[in-house]
Amino acid sequence: MANCRTCGAKLPSFSFGKLSPYCKTCQSQLETQVPPEIGVLSQPMPFAANATPATYLLLAINIVIFAVMVLSGISWIEPETDQVLRWGADYGPATLNGGYWRLLTSMFLHFGIIHLFGNMWCLWSLGQLAEKMLGAFTVIGIYLVTGLGASLLSLSWEPMRVSAGASGAIFGIAGVLITVLYYGKLNLEPAAVRTLLGYVVKFALINLLFGLKGHIDNMAHLGGLVTGLLTGLFLARTFTSAPEERPPRRRKILAGSAAAVLLLFVPVAKAKQYAVEFDKGQEAYDRKDYGAAIEHLQRYTSARPADEYAHALLGSSFQASSRFDDAVREYEKGLAINPNYHFIQVNLAILYVAQKKPEKAVPLFALGIPHADPDAETLYFYGIALKQTGNLSEAETVLRKSIRLDSKLMEAHRLLSEVLQSEGRGEEAQAEQRAADLLDVGGSSKSTDAKPR
Repeated sequence: MANCRTCGAKLPSFSFGKLSPYCKTCQSQLETQVPPEIGVLSQPMPFAANATPATYLLLAINIVIFAVMVLSGISWIEPETDQVLRWGADYGPATLNGGYWRLLTSMFLHFGIIHLFGNMWCLWSLGQLAEKMLGAFTVIGIYLVTGLGASLLSLSWEPMRVSAGASGAIFGIAGVLITVLYYGKLNLEPAAVRTLLGYVVKFALINLLFGLKGHIDNMAHLGGLVTGLLTGLFLARTFTSAPEERPPRRRKILAGSAAAVLLLFVPVAKAKQYAVEFDKGQEAYDRKDYGAAIEHLQRYTSARPADEYAHALLGSSFQASSRFDDAVREYEKGLAINPNYHFIQVNLAILYVAQKKPEKAVPLFALGIPHADPDAETLYFYGIALKQTGNLSEAETVLRKSIRLDSKLMEAHRLLSEVLQSEGRGEEAQAEQRAADLLDVGGSSKSTDAKPR
């Protein structure tokens, strides 16, 4: 520990602002001798003089990665969730299915420029403060270790959400600062410690409260904060060591903290294994292996029965496998969770037509079709339901739309002929029947046997 050049008093182990070879008393006496034209700052500038390379390195990595993402074509204002996921965001089904690297990469990704700017401002402020106290290597270690802790709690709380951002690691830095300022022997005046501690505590509390609203992963914030608080308890004790002993002690503490977080990942991964089942089910569905998709998705929905998307996916797998009763059951479960799920509305309505339940099918078609892409076959099934419920005029309208979308759909022409005949419009009915016959004879028709897709 250095001594004052004037009076010989011991100097603090670190300093905010410019490092002075004089104690506070001697420095104040020297400042009174400064010529008036130079002037004296009323307060020291905390990060003006001492270099903080680790903070700037972390800032640069986050900013460069975001810039590369934007240059690749991702929106710089509001990127799609799937786009950020492809770059390495944390997502239980992907992370727990072998993508363990996402625990790290997610802490360097951001959902748009506003998200990035807010996090980088906080990292710049808290990172420099922590680096002044603990050194460059320790700050990088804190960022990574507490970022892992943030990802871990986020996964354990809600593995089915896509999460990314530096905020969990920033909360980790805040947690370390809180315990180091409170417990560390820093050779600072109590008033200075209280001021700094109050600033960091307010930052953590305000941002945690802010995270309670909106689509913010507050569990990641809390995970980073708790990991930082616990790590900081051990780092605070290093200030009683000689200066040359502190770096190796801090490296050991960070290594131990990382090991503890990784060990906790094992039971979390085991408890949230159902997320892997979802990922495997989605992959099987995408390659049209519906049998495997059903197997995996049934395991997932038994663990997560309130996931309407999973019920929709399982229902579609049953539907593609011609297991229509099972498909109806899954669709009905999904619709009970989210009555406005338009994909389920349309597909369940088609199944109700096959089950001779047109009175159930019609209202679902009416709700779902306006939000779906135009599809000739879907409109054909809607026409069947309308005809069966006696709504001939609406059935005619829907069937004509179906034919406009696909004039070669033979069954739509035949059904329209039946509707027109029932309305007493014989000539028009015969014209539609002839169109159907020509398509049948010509061999270029498309037909459906009224089975659901």
